[in-house]
Amino acid sequence: MLKKSRKREIIWGIIFVSPWLLGLMIFYVYPMISSFYYSFTKYTVISGPKWIGTFNYEWLISDDIFWKAVANTFYFMMIGVPITQLIALVIAYMFNYLKEMKSISFLKVFYLFPILIPGAILAIVWNLILNSQYGILNSFLRVLKINAPNWLESVQWSKPAIVLVGVWYIGTSMIIYTAALNDIPVELYEAANLDGAKWWTKLWKITVPMISPAVLFNVITGMISIIQLFDLPYILTSGGPSYSSYTWAMFIYDNAFKYMKMGYASAAAWLLFLVTLGLTLMIFTLSRNKIYYGGEG
Repeated sequence: MLKKSRKREIIWGIIFVSPWLLGLMIFYVYPMISSFYYSFTKYTVISGPKWIGTFNYEWLISDDIFWKAVANTFYFMMIGVPITQLIALVIAYMFNYLKEMKSISFLKVFYLFPILIPGAILAIVWNLILNSQYGILNSFLRVLKINAPNWLESVQWSKPAIVLVGVWYIGTSMIIYTAALNDIPVELYEAANLDGAKWWTKLWKITVPMISPAVLFNVITGMISIIQLFDLPYILTSGGPSYSSYTWAMFIYDNAFKYMKMGYASAAAWLLFLVTLGLTLMIFTLSRNKIYYGGEG
């Protein structure tokens, strides 16, 4: 009787998860396998795939535009991730310090609100703000007699402008940091106060280790998000000027849907996946002995 009940439970479990498994197979597993095959073919959709071996990967290595896209993507990642995480942590620390204020919940919602806005809409709004001719920011700078830069039309300023817009996505990281800070036992700070510890000692010896899992999570998810950056530069600058803000994801999109080189785009996509996987594993490995999980030691 017990075996029949267990068997029935397993069958019903499979039935309930089958829609998810079907969606996983159709929308994730099959496209990944197909794109891996296409990366070794010349595939223009119209003509169908033709096997060409590793030619697409060899072509990528010698493609100057591809390397510009890679360099820009790493710029956004190396500059954008530290800036956004630092700002999110500072704001979360401030919220935690002022958590007794009645208006603090409203402020949290205010900072979280931008992540609810689709990236395309946010880019359009920031295009109005950063426009060199009639943008709000440059109009304000002119009032202050400050030389207003061409944020979106300048090779020098296009990447910093996109990093600036990306700061608006700190909401998720901020909420995670706030939760991590609230989870730190007050007794640790009280014991440190009895020992006469300074604020920076408490920050470095208590706060940072205790929120280290949240930092690791936010850094990895932030890195993965920025390395796939597409909507902001596509709408704000179209990758220009002179490919100065052209990203890896834009390179994949253009080759797949603009130039109809599906095989070439698939090769670039698989390299992006491998680089993302490699960076994630590297961060996990380097931080293995530096992350504190509750109950350890």
